[in-house]
Amino acid sequence: MKRVVKMMAAGLALAAVGACSKEAVKPSNEATTTPKAGLAPTATPAGLPALEEADAAATATRAALGYTLFFDKRLSKDDSTACAACHLTDKGWATGNPTDAKVGGAANKRNTPTLLNLGYNKLFYWDGRAPTMDAVCAAAWKGQLGADPAVVAQKIAAVPAYKERFQAAFGQDPSAENIPTALGMFIRTLKSGDSGFDRFTAGDKTAMNDAAQRGWGVFQKAACVTCHTPPLFTDGAFHNVGIGSDKPEAEQDQGRADATKDAADKGRFKTPTLRDVSRTAPYFHDGSAKTLEEAITIMAAGGKANAGLDPLLKDQKLTDAEKSDLKAFLESLNGAYTYSAPATDVP
Repeated sequence: MKRVVKMMAAGLALAAVGACSKEAVKPSNEATTTPKAGLAPTATPAGLPALEEADAAATATRAALGYTLFFDKRLSKDDSTACAACHLTDKGWATGNPTDAKVGGAANKRNTPTLLNLGYNKLFYWDGRAPTMDAVCAAAWKGQLGADPAVVAQKIAAVPAYKERFQAAFGQDPSAENIPTALGMFIRTLKSGDSGFDRFTAGDKTAMNDAAQRGWGVFQKAACVTCHTPPLFTDGAFHNVGIGSDKPEAEQDQGRADATKDAADKGRFKTPTLRDVSRTAPYFHDGSAKTLEEAITIMAAGGKANAGLDPLLKDQKLTDAEKSDLKAFLESLNGAYTYSAPATDVP
């Protein structure tokens, strides 16, 4: 556990160094706030709406517990991996891989999305099949980490320090129900805001460079803002942009239709947030676009033609210069991360 926490600290340090190196050239598109620990779950970075919490004190205790669990390999079926293995701090809380393997070696068919600002979502996963944060945490615990929740909860309950902390947070021992709740409370604290764009729109006209400012104009002109709506830069809805539609029928991902069983939802996937998007390559539900430039080119051309293509998508006929400016704008959405509490070792 100590090694994992040190790895996280190292990742945060690398992220901070990267931001500082860009601040040497003004104006900057990067957030000036370095990643912090020890903030209350309700702390909201500039540019983001507040998240309502029923009981801030109880939430803080549960989020701090979830922070520890998130980095503990004992949460998996065979003690081989933690939630953190697929959500890396230096990769925008994603992995940098097109897809990743589950405990046991089975492959996921979809790209690991960022956890940043996930607490604002109403539906979870690319196909929206999980309706709550607790549900998505429980599903990932079972599916990705291969856990039998009841068995792993007993394993966690056998650790005296965990038992004490669960009693403090929930008034009960670790269980299949409260472990996902603790994880979800932690994830809700992963908020990324105070970006160059946020500071620019708040009045600091030096917070975005000229290219990013032009890119903001392109973003609006090209109607990107329709689906990637500020302040979260997603509409939370599901759209068919044609990714993967050129594969043989049997190999095509059904997308939202997997959850709804409605043929009209075939190929529709949840609109990903564009906050911190330059940190979370590769792109799309299958990770098929390796670079941000490639993703921009596909979307600017109106996606990939197929029978269910969203009518909102059209070839915007952007010039190379406009695409470059659009990329600069997207880089201005890189923000600062906040946490509920520092991770605590549990022997």
